[in-house]
Amino acid sequence: MKVARLAFLLAAGAVALLPAAARAALQPAQRAVLQQYVGALQAGRFDRAFALLSPDEQRYFRTSANLASIYQADGVKIDGFTIVASQSDQLGKVAIVSERNEFFDERRQSPEHATAKVAYGILRGAHGLTIKDPLHPWRALAPHGFAASVNGIDVTVRKISFFTGRLELVATFANVGDTTVTLLPYGRTVLRDQNGKSYPPIASRLPGLTDKTLYTGLRLAPQAQYTGLMSFLTPDRFEPKSLNLTIAPVLADGADAPFEIPFQPLALGP
Repeated sequence: MKVARLAFLLAAGAVALLPAAARAALQPAQRAVLQQYVGALQAGRFDRAFALLSPDEQRYFRTSANLASIYQADGVKIDGFTIVASQSDQLGKVAIVSERNEFFDERRQSPEHATAKVAYGILRGAHGLTIKDPLHPWRALAPHGFAASVNGIDVTVRKISFFTGRLELVATFANVGDTTVTLLPYGRTVLRDQNGKSYPPIASRLPGLTDKTLYTGLRLAPQAQYTGLMSFLTPDRFEPKSLNLTIAPVLADGADAPFEIPFQPLALGP
């Protein structure tokens, strides 16, 4: 599953594999602040959750609305949770929480359920205990109508996630025509902001950054579809007022020349 909330989940046995000496039970105050944080997420009280974050995390998300956006973009709802393990590190404690989640699966385009292990840091700050909730985007959204169609090829952007120095798109590529096509979106795809400045796709060997299927070439038979991700290199704190996207090149079998799929701009507000 590729959703913002679940993409960074740790393996279930992460703490269990540690030597016994490295494990440490949570103190009552540590357990209480962690329960307050995850309980606030479960209740949809992102203002309360934000107030419990460490200063570094608050600077990263900037607002409780941004924190809320990463759950709303994936339709994530925590149905229940249990603290299952913890360990000490140089800064505080790392706790593993088993969470029962509802979420919307972009690949299947359907609601799903999953139980997963999530790691949280518990840090001691100047004014008491705080929470570190890492590896999220600092903002995310599920745009409505950010889609384009050319020559029977539909492309729909399902989610946009803003990380430090990169923007990630989850998109569905669907062939609703009657000719097989090959998409090579790492060839000439361009993401632009409201000023026309372009941002290139990130081509790497890391599967979390570069979708191998899209990078090597996606063959779509008639009525087939594929949902994958593309990441783009951006400034550290990228806050565009609008985005525009052109997917290219696309080559239909038997055609003389490739074509491109331009989008209409997506307004993101002030």
